[in-house]
Amino acid sequence: MIHKLTSPTAQAVGFILGALIISLATLTPADSLPLAPGSDKLHHLLGFGGWALLCAFGPMKRFVSMSLLIIAWGGAIELIQPHLNRYGEWLDFYANTSGVVVIVLAKCLLRHLSKRLV
Repeated sequence: MIHKLTSPTAQAVGFILGALIISLATLTPADSLPLAPGSDKLHHLLGFGGWALLCAFGPMKRFVSMSLLIIAWGGAIELIQPHLNRYGEWLDFYANTSGVVVIVLAKCLLRHLSKRLV
């Protein structure tokens, strides 16, 4: 069962699912969004970190490539948002990127620790 969750297919499904969720959440006009507790930057950090986490359980090389695509899409979203009754903010982009970087660093640390324990 664990092998199926760490397969390249599961990783690709996580990437696509995350892309759909993040795109819907960030490109929906602001007046259509429900109120949510917490700050806007926290939402960006958790959302993009969560998307990266959906891709983390698979081959490292693909994970790094997917992480770069997630960061790039985060930047593109900030450029698109002003055209959709939203605000594009570079601080949001930094929060998006920070969420991804936290997950990449966590995966690197876990890989390093697991090699040392073997």
